[in-house]
Amino acid sequence: MKQFAIVFFGGGLGSLARFLITKLYLGRFAKFPYATLTSNVLSCLIMGLFLGFYLQKSSLNENLKLFVITGFCGGFSTYSTYTLETFNLYKDGQYTFALLNVLINFVLCIVGILGGVYLSKVRLA
Repeated sequence: MKQFAIVFFGGGLGSLARFLITKLYLGRFAKFPYATLTSNVLSCLIMGLFLGFYLQKSSLNENLKLFVITGFCGGFSTYSTYTLETFNLYKDGQYTFALLNVLINFVLCIVGILGGVYLSKVRLA
């Protein structure tokens, strides 16, 4: 039961962060879904950072992993929203934006995971 609560609260915080990013972008850009892109890339970066730290220190608490990866990143990343926005761009005849949305999300999210893992291994101090 404790693990359910951990994922629930992590997901709630991730969803709230996603909502705040949407509010920051609201009305600033006409066609392209930048808020979703930002949430997806940041979620991947956070996940990569955490995975890098987690892989270095296998003694990290499993509940922390559930909170960050399953909960927060699961609530923060917006794959279903990204898919719906891509579908709507396609349906509205915005084929270039639909294709760009798929390519940019994919590439930047891979870069986010790789960058997070790399940054977690670099000693900043």
